[in-house]
Amino acid sequence: MKFTQCDKILIAMLKNSGIDNWVATDFMTASDYFVGYEASARMSDLLRMYPELFIVGKRDKFRTLSINWEEKELIKELKNKYEII
Repeated sequence: MKFTQCDKILIAMLKNSGIDNWVATDFMTASDYFVGYEASARMSDLLRMYPELFIVGKRDKFRTLSINWEEKELIKELKNKYEII
């Protein structure tokens, strides 16, 4: 299955529950979740798509996104969609 850039970011965030705050630069280095310079825009897209799923914060001058783990039903749906265990 081919994933969009938004999918890659969302999958990374859901799979790595130990990471509290994500910034766009997390997706700008070579890895399975590489998105590139468009990562910030894709994070904004995800925030518009699933506003209840994210907690917005700030680290220095950068916006951070965290998963709102209290949204159990939505997280369950997304994990099923992307086949995340």
